[in-house]
Amino acid sequence: MASDYQGNKTNHIGLRFALKGIAYAFSSEWNMRMHGFVFLTVIVSSIFFQLSSIEWILVIFVSGLVMITEIFNTVIEHLLDYLAPEKHPTIGKIKDMAAGAVFIAALLAIVVGCIIFLPKLTNMF
Repeated sequence: MASDYQGNKTNHIGLRFALKGIAYAFSSEWNMRMHGFVFLTVIVSSIFFQLSSIEWILVIFVSGLVMITEIFNTVIEHLLDYLAPEKHPTIGKIKDMAAGAVFIAALLAIVVGCIIFLPKLTNMF
């Protein structure tokens, strides 16, 4: 089966497909929209608290990690639903592990966020 990419290997078209994939992830996945909302909230908070360069790097890195793992989780779920629409214990385990990867990335982001933002919040009061 040919993909949308067959015969369209130029960089600007690849970028268009990438943006289309990101837009699809946001439009179809509630969790992706939630991660996006949290990311925007973190960006606004980062501006408010005037983070240092290294703090900005860490915040953007862990936030991006969460978004990337969520997209991969969505890809795995869609691929497995397409290849094996019936329930199967192995498919369930694979999906659970992919969701676990997102959970670990989100926990990492929460820990980094607490390390960066909690001292700034306590200094406000």
